[in-house]
Amino acid sequence: MSFNPAELEAALSRARVAQSAWGKLPVSERLKPIARLRARLADDPVALAEVVAAEIGKSRFEAIGSEILPTAEACAFLMDRAEAVLAPRREAIRGTMPFAGHAVIRHVPFGVVALIVPWNYPLFLCASSALSALVAGNAVVMKASPRARKTIEAFGQWLWDSGIPKDLAPVLDSSDEAGRALVASPLIDKIVFTGSSKTGRAVLQAAAQNLTPATLELSGFDAVYVLSDADVDLAAAAVAFGLRINSGRTCICPRRAFVEEKVAAGFSEKLKARLSGQSLMFPMDPQTLREADELATRLESTPGFKPIVSRAKGDATCPVVVSGGGETLAAAQGNFVPALVVAPVSDVEHAFKLSGASDYALGASIFTRDEKRAQEIALRAGSGLVAINECVAPGGEAALPFGGTGESGYGVRGGVEGLLDMTRPQSMAFARGKFRPHHVAGEEAEPLVKAWLRARHAGSVFGRMKGWMDYMVEGVRWRPNRK
Repeated sequence: MSFNPAELEAALSRARVAQSAWGKLPVSERLKPIARLRARLADDPVALAEVVAAEIGKSRFEAIGSEILPTAEACAFLMDRAEAVLAPRREAIRGTMPFAGHAVIRHVPFGVVALIVPWNYPLFLCASSALSALVAGNAVVMKASPRARKTIEAFGQWLWDSGIPKDLAPVLDSSDEAGRALVASPLIDKIVFTGSSKTGRAVLQAAAQNLTPATLELSGFDAVYVLSDADVDLAAAAVAFGLRINSGRTCICPRRAFVEEKVAAGFSEKLKARLSGQSLMFPMDPQTLREADELATRLESTPGFKPIVSRAKGDATCPVVVSGGGETLAAAQGNFVPALVVAPVSDVEHAFKLSGASDYALGASIFTRDEKRAQEIALRAGSGLVAINECVAPGGEAALPFGGTGESGYGVRGGVEGLLDMTRPQSMAFARGKFRPHHVAGEEAEPLVKAWLRARHAGSVFGRMKGWMDYMVEGVRWRPNRK
């Protein structure tokens, strides 16, 4: 069936109508369907996991662990935290000179949020954003990758069965034409896109026509820093897990490991042993396999290249793991296959010199026994998610905001910040009394303003006290209503 623009416009119009009623409900009412969905995920994970497994190619076990479980955790997080996070906040108004009163800050839903959902973790990446959007009071329209259409249709049905109105959370046409029309539509109030940097730029260009705000989770080329004091066994096991899970089709898959020379040989040996005994979670699909073979061929021609794991061309179960320096890293950048370049470095400064050649900053891992040093390195890494002595797994934690910088996009999903990212702040300032000297003040009020400035912000207690006294004197001297 070909894409029908009229059907898309009708679905978006219905979503706007549904959102006007949904957004007026208290958060506690919006959470009730989330509770029902959570319970069903726990009671019957196999039914939904089998849809994911059949469509994406991963095992049912991995679908439950990497898709169903984190979706249930997202439900639990929202049930625990959403009411407090979204509650209006009262602030005193103190700083504007004669303006006395208070303010209330509310978190207002955008309206209709469009989700452009990828195929690598279709259920979790869709659900984590969709649930936050709905709980925040938005309608959410879901456009799946053509490779994950059945998964998102099944998730949509589970949402509707849980009590979310169908018009509030429709599943749209999965075609590329529908995606292009969706991000350009003036009926959309917010876009959440997960995908490549190239497509992310096209999304932004379309969104700019209507000044539609967007959250973009884009490509990664994630770094691992293995310091000389690291538990090398743990580091190798964690990196092997990161390569194997979802067969390397993970945005925060480890793709470059900077290993201090003292432990580089040991790390490579242990990583080789781990990967030799454990193939990928499931075989690569034909497209991914073709890209992996092309990458392996390209890496073989770069200076300093050395294979760590022996891999035959066409082997769909073995990742590409090599050792090399800057040129090897450059040749590997931008891939979305199970591939890792191990770069021995003299120290952390050397690691950052090599790492700086990449503009991606989505996730990173640091292996060291020194937590203070790990925090210092994390700040320099610049990535949105930094795992200390772990790899990939924290990306599924519901309480953690997740997002990148540079080529990896901006904005977040997950955690308190991800929930608030589905709202816009509205400040309501309430004035008390009738005293409004600023309505009529002119140049003659300068001494009064200067006295107030000192009273509020002088660098010493004595200075602030003097400012208050001057302010009271000037207030008596200057009366805007005097004849």
